Formats: sequence, structure tokens, C-alpha cells
Amino acid sequence: MSARPVSPATALAVISVAVLLATATWFSGTAVTPALVAAWSLDVSAAATLTTAVQLGFVAGTVLFAAFNLADVFNPRRVFCAAALAGAACNAAFGFLADGLVVAAACRFATGVTLAGVYPVGMKLVAGWFDRGLGWQLGVMVGALALGTASPYGLAACADGAWSWRTLVAAASLAACLGGGLVLFLPDGPHARRPAPFRLRMMFEVFAHRPFRYQAIGYFGHMWELYAMWSLVGFFLAARAPAAAATPLLPFTVIALGALGCVGAGWLSRRCGERRVALAALTSSGVLSLTSGLWATLPLGAVIALTLAWGIAVVADSPQLSALAARTCPPEYIGTALTVQNGIGFAITVVSIQLLPVAAEWLGWRWVFTLLAPGPAIGAWYLWRLGRLPQGAVP
Repeated sequence: MSARPVSPATALAVISVAVLLATATWFSGTAVTPALVAAWSLDVSAAATLTTAVQLGFVAGTVLFAAFNLADVFNPRRVFCAAALAGAACNAAFGFLADGLVVAAACRFATGVTLAGVYPVGMKLVAGWFDRGLGWQLGVMVGALALGTASPYGLAACADGAWSWRTLVAAASLAACLGGGLVLFLPDGPHARRPAPFRLRMMFEVFAHRPFRYQAIGYFGHMWELYAMWSLVGFFLAARAPAAAATPLLPFTVIALGALGCVGAGWLSRRCGERRVALAALTSSGVLSLTSGLWATLPLGAVIALTLAWGIAVVADSPQLSALAARTCPPEYIGTALTVQNGIGFAITVVSIQLLPVAAEWLGWRWVFTLLAPGPAIGAWYLWRLGRLPQGAVP
């Protein structure tokens, strides 16, 4: 732990970099899918299993963390470090031991379990340093998450075939080790809560408060769209131009630009409020999803530009919804509330990720992303209802 005073801005930068590095393991399996398809003779649905396994693992991890209030009972910095190191080990096992889909999926599932101690706990660490304007600070942190998620694609693009898929996975594990160790150099934030008593029912009680429930439904609608778009956008682009979409650079750029959306939305939230910004982002991404089958036939440059715009909008609402969650839940159980909300949201992503490749066999990749539009529509409706609650209902 550092003996020198640490400013909130420095703490935010350190936490964001730690999240960026620790989440490099998230899409390391997805980024090397083309190599695994060739090596293990997989089809698209089987390849999607690797992404689904991580999401299912994350869901299982959030149940574990939320049920035992781990991020609230124990020091969140140590929880974050332990989870990042465990994730690095599970991801490395995937890289060095997997020789087929079964072992690979098991390792990816275990990696997902550990990520439940990184993403929600990282948000709690940020909340410990700031007592207001959380939409802006979480915008920076979730922007770092988007970059960390995209980083395996970036490594693959930079390597340009010079590295094996196992080497790329090992690089992601090394990054996670660095990220986990980084938070130990921070002290606890001035607004960090004392350890809370263990309450198993708290993972259910947080939904009793209507403002929290409304924003949570908004988050769930957002999650129906987000990870399906992120993990399958390469197939969508390949249907339009196979040669142009063969490089991992395009999926990397689509996901990485989400960082710009998160930071920009956070900046706007200081003037417009988290709810309004999240509502605007949900509406924008929902419109792009609903019309994707129409603009998929435009010239390639326009298709890529619209896909990149979608990449900015599709995740911009995420930190704003998390900020709303932190404001509308019991303050001593922020870690549990964020974790259980994330867990349900990621369970929803499993359905959409598995559904779209199957639906694409009937609809084709041109039209299949229109199936994501109901998520943002439902989420936007509940955020609108949140704004209609009596004055003072939302802190």
C-alpha cells in the first residue's frame, strides 16, 4: 500500500488501467476463434460456445460473489487482485492445456467465474473514491473495460499471424497478473464503506426498491444487445465483405471505440444526468440494430462507418446504468447490488449469443442483428418510466 496521499484522479486512473489489463482474458478465446475453427474443425455455433462459456462462468461467479457478499464483507482491493490472478491462471490453462472444445470451454467457464471479482468489484473501488458524479468516473472505468475486452483482437491484429493462438492467450494472462497487482498499490478510498455483515437475502432485497428495479431492467435490455453484437460483429461484416472482415482489426476497432462512447457519455452525464444519457444511448443503439438489415447493403465504407457508430453507442449506457444502480441500492451493499445486476445481465447475454448463430441460418447474417432491437427498446421504456417516478424517488 502506498504511504503517500493519492488523489481521486490518480486512483481512477490506476483502477481503470487495472481493469483494462485484468479483463484482457475476457475475449481471449473469442479473438482466437478463427484459429481454433481451423485447428479443431469447428462450426460457427461451436465456436460461439467459447464466448458463451465465459458468460456462463461470469453468471456463476456473480451468484457466488453476491450470495456471500464477498465484495462487501472483504476488502475489495484484495478481492480484485485475487480474482485477476485466478483468471490469469484459468486463461493460461486454456492456452496451454486445451486440445479440443470440451477442455477449452471448461477453462473459459472458470475464467468467467473469476471475472465476477474484477468488473463489479472495480466499479465498487471507483465508488469508494467519489461520492458524486459517478456516471463520469464509471464512464472512464467501463471505457477501460471496453479496451481490455478488445485487446486480444488488437494483439492478434498486431501479430498478423506471427504468434500462435496459444501465445496470444498467454499474453492476456500476463496482462491480467499485472492488473491484479496494480490495485494493491492503492489505499482504500475515502468513501469506502466498512465491511458489511453477511446477508444472504440481500441479493434479492435490492430489487424491492422500484428505482433500482427500473434501472436494472434498463440494464438487462442493454445486455441483450451488447455482447452478442461484440462477439458476432465479425460474422456480420464478413457477410458483407469477406476479405475486408477477415482481419481482427475491424472487431477490435468496433469494441475499442466503445471506450470513446463510455467516456463521452460520462462527460455528458455531468450536464444531462445519467438517466437521460443512458436513455439516449439505448435509443441510438436500438435504432441501429433495428435498421441493420437495411444499411447492410450500402457501400462498404458506409457499412463500416455505421458499425463503428454502433460500437460507440452500444456500450455508452453501461456505466450510466451502473451509476444509477449505485445510487438506488443500499449504500453498504453496493458491491452485492452491482454484482447481482451484472450476473442477471450476463445470463441474458448467453441467450442472445447462442440464439443469433442459429437464427442466422434462417435469416442470414444481414438480418439477424435486428433480433437484438427488442432489448434496447424494453430498456429505454423502463428508463423513461424511471424518469416519471415522483420527485425524490431517485437519490
